[in-house]
Amino acid sequence: MPRAISPTKTKLVAPAAEARIQSVARAKALLDAMAAGEWVTLRDLASRTGLAKTTAFNLVTALVDVGLTERDAKAGAYRLSIQHLVYGKAVERRLDITEIARPHLVRLCATTRETVNLALPGPADAMIIESLEGSQSLRVSAYAGTRAAYHSTACGRALLAHKPEGFRRLVYSIGHLPAATNRTITDPEALEAVLERCRTIGWTTEYEENEVGGACVAAPIFNRAGEAVAAVSIAGPSSRFEPAEIERLGKLLVASLAEITGQLPAHYSPPGFSK
Repeated sequence: MPRAISPTKTKLVAPAAEARIQSVARAKALLDAMAAGEWVTLRDLASRTGLAKTTAFNLVTALVDVGLTERDAKAGAYRLSIQHLVYGKAVERRLDITEIARPHLVRLCATTRETVNLALPGPADAMIIESLEGSQSLRVSAYAGTRAAYHSTACGRALLAHKPEGFRRLVYSIGHLPAATNRTITDPEALEAVLERCRTIGWTTEYEENEVGGACVAAPIFNRAGEAVAAVSIAGPSSRFEPAEIERLGKLLVASLAEITGQLPAHYSPPGFSK
């Protein structure tokens, strides 16, 4: 069992910084609640984010003022503005790793016949930017464009394992590790043991912790400086992910992803990457 991390050794976040992070996190939650693109009423925004209606109103009004959301005053509803398309296209142009990784993802998908995902790290969770659906008659759906929680998904864990201790502790304190299923690890110290094992063997897994009936194996992609800049996961029905198969897929991932590292540009970091 790895040594528990002492809270006294974790760099404390100043109150002012905590307030800034809380404000940004709340604004992000509102944007996430509108991510499907449709109009969302203020009542639904408050319900989806857990914010008080007055707080949600003040924040979403500020988002309207800076052009990040649009308001239908008559209906009392909000949606994302076209400005996000500008941001998305700018980020898309920088995703060198997608083109480099795609042949490897295709090969993994064809070899395993399972769904293969490519994820990038974000400030509060990972984002799946590429997903190839498996060819098995029983398979999991492709997840491109969805978020992956750091604590309950394999690709999230593969990235979180190589983040600094302070970042991990901040994720634990802000997100409170919600349980997606009754198997989800919600205790930070238990999760730290899982992440330590990932750092030791090179890959990690989750078994029905993010979705009942699903399982996933993932490993990080490192840049030439040894930083985990992306992760690839292989996902499928839990009935096919027995221990021997999980180990086989983990080793397959580590070998395949090492080839991607060799093809990345020198000093590569993905958009939004922070140590």
